[in-house]
Amino acid sequence: MAAPGRSVLFLRVAVLLALAAPTCVRPAQSQEAPPRITVRVRQVAGATLYLDVGSRHGVVTGDTLRVFEDSAGSSVGRLVVTAGTDTRSVLRFAGAPFPVTRGMNLILQLRRVPAEPAPEVPVPTPQPVRPEPQPAPPSVSRPATRSKAGTRRPPAHGSWSLDLSGMRSSTTVGGADPVSVSRTFATPTLGFDLMAPDAVGPLRFRTSMRFSYRYSNQDIVQPATSVRVYALALEGDLGRRLRLSLGRFYGPVGSYSGFWDGAMVRVGGNGFGVGAIGGFEPDRWDERPSTTFPKATLFVDGRSSGNGWRWSGNLSANGMWPKDGEPNHTFVGATERLSAGPLWLSHDLQVDRDPSSGKWRISRLRIQGSVDVAGGVELRAGVARQEPWLYGLIGSPFGLRSDRANAGLALRGRTGYLAVDGSISRDALGERSSGATGSFALNTLLGGMGLFGSVGRWSGPYGSTLSAGPSLSFGLPRGSLRVGYRMDRSDYLGRVLLTNAVEASMSLAAAAGFRMTGRLRLQFGGVLSGQSFDLGLAKVF
Repeated sequence: MAAPGRSVLFLRVAVLLALAAPTCVRPAQSQEAPPRITVRVRQVAGATLYLDVGSRHGVVTGDTLRVFEDSAGSSVGRLVVTAGTDTRSVLRFAGAPFPVTRGMNLILQLRRVPAEPAPEVPVPTPQPVRPEPQPAPPSVSRPATRSKAGTRRPPAHGSWSLDLSGMRSSTTVGGADPVSVSRTFATPTLGFDLMAPDAVGPLRFRTSMRFSYRYSNQDIVQPATSVRVYALALEGDLGRRLRLSLGRFYGPVGSYSGFWDGAMVRVGGNGFGVGAIGGFEPDRWDERPSTTFPKATLFVDGRSSGNGWRWSGNLSANGMWPKDGEPNHTFVGATERLSAGPLWLSHDLQVDRDPSSGKWRISRLRIQGSVDVAGGVELRAGVARQEPWLYGLIGSPFGLRSDRANAGLALRGRTGYLAVDGSISRDALGERSSGATGSFALNTLLGGMGLFGSVGRWSGPYGSTLSAGPSLSFGLPRGSLRVGYRMDRSDYLGRVLLTNAVEASMSLAAAAGFRMTGRLRLQFGGVLSGQSFDLGLAKVF
């Protein structure tokens, strides 16, 4: 494997520092038509999958893709693309679900030939600045290109969704004369994603937003009305070597720069480029435009590939100058991803300048890796150190340091999978904790049923937890049904708490391109009990 000279240094650094799974797409071994690509699963949230594949690779919103677990095997199911960008997609099961875990590889059969490579600009799944009950998917995107027949795509496309979630819980405390405290929450949310390819000349308009009303019987959640805007920007290429973004967008160097209200300029081709971003960070409470946190970023990024290998990376210098009395924040971030045959490598590094001493210290280091060996066996391992910069602390802005190491393996076959992982952690006080998780799936039971299960245990200096949950899935004519049970047991400072829960979820393809989802959960135990539900209606247009 011979890399171009200008990327040799980056490759050596990746090999020395990284020991884990990246999140990039590599070509599948099979060269059948329609084309297939192998992609790593970034995240799994219920019936929703987040994959590092997008319109650049030939996947666009509305596609229904056949999925394979290996190049020689038969199809295990189908996924429908509900939203996406050039490099990321949100997908849901189309029909009966099949076992999927975070970090595993899936082979997707495309409906079209991938587009020409474009500069690598990571666009992660947008997350709220503050925690929210439901993470939002990334905004939709589709290139403004013509089909083989010469017809232009629709001038605008996207998706909308209407979701309603509710929960009621009751906690009983006290001994001989117990007291019960009840809480009720209800949150209707309207989601809207839109992309207009030819909004202003070569620039496309992209937006992603969520409107929610959050009811609570004790006014626990304030403010009750939430308007979350994740993207509202004009972006595109001006010529072959200039890229521009204006408005609200997520920075191309990912979590190092976060969300912006401002402008970005990148100069460079499909390989290496340099860029600058300037503007403000949205308000940390309600995500409205604010001038409290002005910031700037200078970055260099690149990507390269050869016969059986692919590399991407970026290096950025970042600064933030708060106007509310918080110390200035100056830091450097570096990320690399490398895939070479069966090997996946990744590292993320952030170094911050201590405002009191002027010295530089590592606030985040994450090294991960995996290797596929013969027989469908994957080995994975990683190490991490975290000492995050936190706003609002008195004295030093750095939080408590923690170190973590993990290792595991996964066995995958045509009828299911088995995965086992373990980890050990140490905090700033030297206290140690450890954990282990296991999961399995059999997707070819009698009548097309699927059997899933997971178990996990964590123990630390002050207690331990144990959880276990089996579930069954059933294929329906236009969707799927899944029922399951979960047990959680905690022993904290000598007090044992046991809760049980049963859950049922359903996904149905309705008429006129609508998709309906629902989930019901009943929890019961000696101290904590409750009921929750989620209903959703979505449509891609």
